[in-house]
Amino acid sequence: MKKLLVLAAIAIVGFSKVNAQDGVDKVIEQAKNGGFYVGANLGFSLISSNKFYNNSNDENFGSFNFGFDAAYLFEVIPNLEVGLLTGYTQFIADGKYTSFDEDNNGGNFVFVDFKDASFVPVAASVRYYFADRKFFGGLDLGVGINVSGDVKTGFYARPKFGFNLNKITLIASFQSISGGQDYKSSNNINVYSLNGFKSINAGIEYAF
Repeated sequence: MKKLLVLAAIAIVGFSKVNAQDGVDKVIEQAKNGGFYVGANLGFSLISSNKFYNNSNDENFGSFNFGFDAAYLFEVIPNLEVGLLTGYTQFIADGKYTSFDEDNNGGNFVFVDFKDASFVPVAASVRYYFADRKFFGGLDLGVGINVSGDVKTGFYARPKFGFNLNKITLIASFQSISGGQDYKSSNNINVYSLNGFKSINAGIEYAF
């Protein structure tokens, strides 16, 4: 009986190793031939701002960010993949700014209600794999194209780190888009500006 249990345990361990290696082999084969990746992510925003007048009620822009992306990557040298990426990312507005503009509005209060900001990134993407392709460090660089309101199109950068589970990859990233947003009073005086859009995100990616 003990011999049977030992043999069964050895068989299970061997089968698991074969499956794991088979998964790694499939990932390596896909990288060499080129493949598509689609992902989704969620995070919280880190946005700095300029206030131009004394404020009576000031809340930071945004509470969180979400997005999805698609990329095509192929291997150029062992463990190094390059390609193109696009997608969609949205910063959810939450908060307001009220200022007392004594110089330009006759002593009236100026009220700003923050608005969502949305971008379509178009970027070059690169990633390098470590530890038998279980981990990677990557970087997306390009432009974040504004698709909402008066937000400015800007430079897009997204360094990221991934943990590979064969077809599924877990990803942590920092996202930055230089395009800011200006909020103006009724007589077109700038009262509040956002200095670009930034977020820390966690997400998941699937390889085809």
